[in-house]
Amino acid sequence: MKNKDTGEFELVVGDKQLLSGFFLGVVLLAVVFALGYVLGRSSPKSVTTETTAATTNTEGRPQPASPVIPASTEPPASTPANTAAADPAQTAAVTTPPEAPPQPTTVPARDPAAAAPAPPKAVPPLEANAQYWQVAAASPSSADAFFQTLKDKGFPVITRPGPKDLIVVWVGPYFDKETFTKAKKQLEDAGFNTLKRP
Repeated sequence: MKNKDTGEFELVVGDKQLLSGFFLGVVLLAVVFALGYVLGRSSPKSVTTETTAATTNTEGRPQPASPVIPASTEPPASTPANTAAADPAQTAAVTTPPEAPPQPTTVPARDPAAAAPAPPKAVPPLEANAQYWQVAAASPSSADAFFQTLKDKGFPVITRPGPKDLIVVWVGPYFDKETFTKAKKQLEDAGFNTLKRP
């Protein structure tokens, strides 16, 4: 469109022209990237990349690369004297590449006390015709706390294995009804109210 005042032409671009220009640019970029990818895939790998990969040991440190010798099209002429003089050990030494030295492995030190399981506690035998009060059935750590508390209060205490990996804490043995009833009262006065007979 021509401007009447200046005599210059003005170019007015609408939404359709902007969108078509954007999509045309995207298509051109996609074509360029696709061509680069195809050319990169079809090009041969360089010799330096192969020798670098071959000379890197297991630790990731590069070793000096040996010179690349082009393979000749003719086999070397072998004479009977050279063939007879060739030692198999020398041939193996020439053809096999040197192996990387073994790397030391680090193994954490083991604590002998932690590795060995704790020996099971001896279960004391029950007295014949004895009666007991069961104070608690708890985990081993809680049972140890009950045991120590009752022992500090002067009660005769034993622990025994209980159901479901629990430890039962018993107070006793009592051999007559009078001391058995008296022990119950003393335990309740000490705060142990969940007593039962095992």
